[in-house]
Amino acid sequence: MKRSLGLSILIGLFLLSNTTVNYSLAQAANSVYRQGIEYASGGRFQEAADWFKDNLKNNKSDATSKSSLAVIKDLDGGKITQEYAESFFTGLNFLQNSKITEGLKELQKAIAANPGYPRPYNVVGMVYASQGDNAKAVTYFQQAIEIDPQYSQACFNLAALYQSLAEPLDALKYYEKAISLEPEFSEAAINLAAIYASLGKYPEAIKYYQKAIELDRDNPEVYYNLGLVYFMSDQLVKFKDNLIKAQALYQEKNDTLGLEKVAEYMKKIKDIENKYRQAK
Repeated sequence: MKRSLGLSILIGLFLLSNTTVNYSLAQAANSVYRQGIEYASGGRFQEAADWFKDNLKNNKSDATSKSSLAVIKDLDGGKITQEYAESFFTGLNFLQNSKITEGLKELQKAIAANPGYPRPYNVVGMVYASQGDNAKAVTYFQQAIEIDPQYSQACFNLAALYQSLAEPLDALKYYEKAISLEPEFSEAAINLAAIYASLGKYPEAIKYYQKAIELDRDNPEVYYNLGLVYFMSDQLVKFKDNLIKAQALYQEKNDTLGLEKVAEYMKKIKDIENKYRQAK
């Protein structure tokens, strides 16, 4: 049931996905964000902003587009210069083309030019995490948060790294901070729930899975995992109800693996029901 941050498309500051913490660079060259970041790295910021806004129409929760727009907003607000913004996006462009050394060099140059701007620290933290240098990753995430205590995504990334290192209490601390800063941060709610479930704190796990459902009602994994928490806490009716909801959503998405997972537990429900009837 563990769900945590996957940074599988390493283009910095933003990337939020599911399952294990995997800072792989393999998919970078095929990133869906290539065009917007290429626009920005070339100083075509209005085109980049329009591209990211259009991308958000299809995916309202897309963190990369949101964060890219935040950088462009910082440029418009005078927090960073055009030269700095171009350098920053150039670093991201190198990363999404799997040119990690060049990307790191460009981002480190950006940090040196403006050490009080938090976003490059978050990106560099993810690069180091992708390379397995967890100590440096933690340092850079923490620096981003020290510069901007309201930086919810840096909190999320640090929490996910702690989760991958089997340090649940530190992970809880930063997930809870992330969700306090951004109440609609559904991934933070999901990951909080998963950690609480792993610690046997089922009421807290249920609370955060329910919150995640409020934020993302079409995610079958949330219903499935909530169902398992109800199963572990002996609430079998709610267990079955949530598995039925998960099953319907998996069917809509033609997710055969999801349907197989549900079928396995539905069989357990039938076995329990049969034993109960025989006992009567």
